[in-house]
Amino acid sequence: MAKLFFSYCHADEALRDRLEVHLSLLKNQGEISTWHDRGIIAGSNVDVAIDENLKSADVILLLVSADFIASKVLLFD
Repeated sequence: MAKLFFSYCHADEALRDRLEVHLSLLKNQGEISTWHDRGIIAGSNVDVAIDENLKSADVILLLVSADFIASKVLLFD
């Protein structure tokens, strides 16, 4: 199973949700799993959770928009 990591701006969350709907057939068939920051469990270290999931991802999907480009959060140091 391939693990997909979504990197996106929260202003584009609705678009990310729609993309997950389009990927649902692959998810239901067990071909892929997806992860994004909304999967972080309360009380977890945010940076560690993102780092672990980013490093274990097979595919990194950058949902690039004007808001994404304008954000001050860097994906890679």
